[in-house]
Amino acid sequence: MNGVAVISQLTIDCIYADFPRFPEKGEELYAKHFEMTLGGGACVTPIRLSKMGVPTRFGTFFGEDMLSATARMLLDKYGATNVHNFYKGDKSPVIFSTIYSYPDDRGILTYDSGIGEDSLSDDEIYDFLKGADVCFAPQRPEILKKLQADGTKTVYDVHWEEGQTLDDHKAVLRYADMFTPNDKEAMFLTNTDTPEDALRVLCEYTKQPIVKIGKKGCCTIIDGEIQYFPAGEATPIDKTGAGDNFLAGLVFGMYHKLPVGECIRLANIAGALSTEAHGCFSAKYDLNDYLR
Repeated sequence: MNGVAVISQLTIDCIYADFPRFPEKGEELYAKHFEMTLGGGACVTPIRLSKMGVPTRFGTFFGEDMLSATARMLLDKYGATNVHNFYKGDKSPVIFSTIYSYPDDRGILTYDSGIGEDSLSDDEIYDFLKGADVCFAPQRPEILKKLQADGTKTVYDVHWEEGQTLDDHKAVLRYADMFTPNDKEAMFLTNTDTPEDALRVLCEYTKQPIVKIGKKGCCTIIDGEIQYFPAGEATPIDKTGAGDNFLAGLVFGMYHKLPVGECIRLANIAGALSTEAHGCFSAKYDLNDYLR
């Protein structure tokens, strides 16, 4: 086995913060804070974990365009290691997001060319992920079945999409070791009214659903009982990337073969600490300091 393997597109985030309000048409306002940084997504996990001493390999998609060059520069800035480029075309595969960061929430405008994991064959994906201790679950059940047989643990995360149903995810959930929707996603997928009811339904389809419930932390079922895990303590400045750092903490715990509760505790710590600076990577933390 060899650490953590991740395949993901890269995102560049342009973050505006500390501005009086959103400008009206024809109006120009000035923000007191701006930065260009790598954005969220699965890429947060290998970048964060490699700095904590976890062996990682990161497969992504670069072109020869300006956005790709900027993404490469930012990867170097954040110390990414063992990066593999799958893309051979002439388009721009890097996602670009503009983030308007308010004290209590954020708004995001994104362009995504859609060039990512879907462009790869089953063999390309499996060959890259095989041998890892932990990886994010590709939406390819046959690959997941092989990874499970190999002993690789997988994490499956979803994003809000209107119209999606539980049926869209059942084939992947069958093989995923952990499933990490937020409460809104979990209740929508299961047609339930509470995170607890959603958990009970999801347990019929996947090993370990973990439902994130915002400031309250998250909950899961262990030994047949619903257990709650409080959010980590922090003084938040920007919530961008909190969920992605949560996943990095979860995978960190899985890599160290910790019990589910300890994995969630570390995930909550990482998610909280990441909000103490703008963007996904500016906040400094090392989960080795929180191992018991």
